Amino acid sequence: MGNTCFLEVIEMGILIFSGLMLLLLMNLNRYLIMRLFYMILILPFLAIGQKNETTKIEIWERFNFFSKTLNEEREILTYSPKSAEKQNAHFPVIYLFDAESLFQPLVGTLSFMNYSSSLPQMPEAYIVGIVNKNRSRDMPTPQEFYQAQGVQQFNDFISKELQPFIAKKLRTNGLNIAVGHSQGALFATYLLTQNPAQFPFVLALDAPMSVSKTLETDFFKKLSDNCASKYVSVKAIYGWEAEIQSKCENHRQISLLNESHETMPLKGMYEGLKLLFEDYLPKDKDLSMETIKAYYEGLSSKYHITYPIPAIVLLESAKQHIGQSDKKTAIDLLTEHDKLMGETVRSKQLKKEANAITTSPDRRMTDALNHRGPTAAEIAPFLGVWSGKLKVPNGEDLLIDFEIKQINNKYVMQSTIMNSFKINSDFLFVNQKKQLVWGRKHDGGGIYYSIGELTTNGQKINGTEDLIGFVFPKEMPKFIVNTFEFIKK
Repeated sequence: MGNTCFLEVIEMGILIFSGLMLLLLMNLNRYLIMRLFYMILILPFLAIGQKNETTKIEIWERFNFFSKTLNEEREILTYSPKSAEKQNAHFPVIYLFDAESLFQPLVGTLSFMNYSSSLPQMPEAYIVGIVNKNRSRDMPTPQEFYQAQGVQQFNDFISKELQPFIAKKLRTNGLNIAVGHSQGALFATYLLTQNPAQFPFVLALDAPMSVSKTLETDFFKKLSDNCASKYVSVKAIYGWEAEIQSKCENHRQISLLNESHETMPLKGMYEGLKLLFEDYLPKDKDLSMETIKAYYEGLSSKYHITYPIPAIVLLESAKQHIGQSDKKTAIDLLTEHDKLMGETVRSKQLKKEANAITTSPDRRMTDALNHRGPTAAEIAPFLGVWSGKLKVPNGEDLLIDFEIKQINNKYVMQSTIMNSFKINSDFLFVNQKKQLVWGRKHDGGGIYYSIGELTTNGQKINGTEDLIGFVFPKEMPKFIVNTFEFIKK
C-alpha cells in the first residue's frame, strides 16, 4: 500500500471520528453511536481492500504444471525482479527446491541483495520454486539415493519439462542456478553432476554428503570433472568432509556457527549467494567501456556461460566519469547501457549531466595510476617512518603514521590512520620536481592524491592532499584541499 492510500485512510478515519463526536454532542441514541463506531473501525480496512483491487502489489505468481514424466500436477511459485518489465531485460533463473518453506525467505534475501545498497551484491533474478509433493521419492536421503527410481524422473522433470517451459515463459539469459536445503541440496548437487551445462551454478545448504562416504566420493569425482561450474556448499551440521576446493577453485564450502540444520537456510542463502556471486561486480567503479566488456567476457569464459554486463555497473561508472569531467567515456557507457537495457529515467538524467560537461578531465588521476614506481635513488630520501597530521578544513584532522619500504621488489607506503585504520598506497612515485606523490583509490571512484616536498634538512614533508574524480553529494560543503606536515621518526 502506497503513502497516498495510507493518507486517504487516515483522512477517512478523521472525518468519521469527527462525525461521531458531533453525534455524541447531539445526544443521539447509543445504537446509532455504536454503529458509527463500528464504521470507524472497519471502513479504513475496506478502503485498503478497494485500493488493492486496482493496485498491483503481488511480486510472485502461483500456477500448476502438469508433468508427463511424473504423471502429476506440480505446484510452481515464481518471483520476478523489479526490472523484469523492461523491454530489453533478461535475467538468470534460480530453481529452488522445498519452495513451500524456502520461497519467501529466498525472495526476501534476493530483494535485500539487489535493492538495499547502491551497488547490488548479485544480479536480479527470477525464482522458480518447486513445491514438494513426495519429497522422499523425488529427493531421497543419501542412504537411498542411488536405489530410488524417482531421482532420474525428477531430474527429467526439471531439465526436460520445467526448464524449457520457463525459458519460454520468462525472459531468461541462460544462467540457471539450483538452490536446495538438506535432501534438496543433495539433489541440487546431483543436477550439477548430471547437467553441468544446464545448471552451472549451485548453492547447497547443509547437504548431507558425509552421511554416505560412497556417495560423497562419487559426487566429489563428478564435481571435479566440472571445474568450470560454480559450486558453494554452506555447512551448519552436514556438509562435505572432503576438501572440495582442492581440485577446483570454483568449488567452495563455508561453515555457519550457532545454527542448527533447521535454522541455517536463511543465513545460509545470503552467505551462499554472496559467495556464489563474489566476482559479480568489478572492484573498481570508474572503468571504461572496454575494461567492463573485457571483465564480463572473462567471467563468461571462466564459467562457460554468457555473463551479461549489469546495468548498474554501466550507470555507476558513467556517474564516476561525469564527476571526473570525462564526457566521452561517460557517453560511451550510457550509449551501451541504452543499447543493452533500453533508456531509463536514470540513464536519461546521466546523459543530460554528461552532455552538460564543459571542462576537461583531470589527467592527474590517470597519470598517477599508470606512473612507474620510484627507483632506489629517487625514493632514498623518503625511506623510513614518518608521523604527522592531515588538516581537514571541513572535517576532523587526522593523525597519520606511515612507513615507506620495499615489499616484493616494489616500494609502497603503509599508513596507519588514527592508530586504527591500516592502508597501503595504490601509487607511489617521485616526480620531476623531486616531490613525493602518493595516494590510493576510493571505493566509490576517484583517488586521494597527495604531493609532498622535503624540507632543506630532509626531516619534514609538507604538502597537500586533493580528492580527484570524487562525486560529492550536493548537500556537502565545497571541498577544500587538505594540508599536512610529517616529521621523520
